Amino acid sequence: GRLIDKKYFHCIDWLEDAIRILDRKAFEDLITKLWNSWNNRNNFFFRGKEEEARIVWERVRTLNHDFCIHNIVNKPIILVTPIVQKWEKLPNGFVKINVDATVLNNKTGFGVIIRDCDGFVIGGGGGGFKDDFMTTKWAELYAFEEGINLAHSFNVENAIFETNCTNIVSRIKKRKEDHVTVIGHRTKEIHKSMELFTKVEVKWINRSCNKVADLICKLALSNCNMFFGMDYLRDIHD
Repeated sequence: GRLIDKKYFHCIDWLEDAIRILDRKAFEDLITKLWNSWNNRNNFFFRGKEEEARIVWERVRTLNHDFCIHNIVNKPIILVTPIVQKWEKLPNGFVKINVDATVLNNKTGFGVIIRDCDGFVIGGGGGGFKDDFMTTKWAELYAFEEGINLAHSFNVENAIFETNCTNIVSRIKKRKEDHVTVIGHRTKEIHKSMELFTKVEVKWINRSCNKVADLICKLALSNCNMFFGMDYLRDIHD
């Protein structure tokens, strides 16, 4: 029931959960079923022919039977290993900026949350675009840029940026000289903005450790644009 009832924003997340829940035989059957459906669709789209519904149904029913009675004694392909998630204190004077982006049904949302070295929320924000298609890569890059702008607005000097997008982390950290593509030019502009910090670092984190920024993204998808700042008493850290 978990694979059917749980809401997923990306197909890859659903497949990763399936790998952790199912054993090898069951997962192979699942992939075979998905492939049969996709292959039949491609035959119709590119060759103008598709198998009779009865043939496809019989094949799927047989595979589904195997899928339902899979041997639960066998271990999943990827074992579920508990991940220790806890706040790690930052070096004194550093601020952590978590960024995330979500693309769903031609809507794009981004979220930013900023915390000081003791874990207190300094501020954050999020926004969205309606009926404006944007690839996930561009959305994540835009969210990262908004995180930089928001950090500058709070006069952050030493920053640690965290995102669960490996592509963005790789692109920012490797500083690829890409002057041809539009995204390469945008990345170069981001590097210039990052040079305004005294010290700056970019880290990849697991999606499960980026829940607050992800929540702001989803609120932004509902046309909820917001930016906020926290004003604490001077002795809050004492």
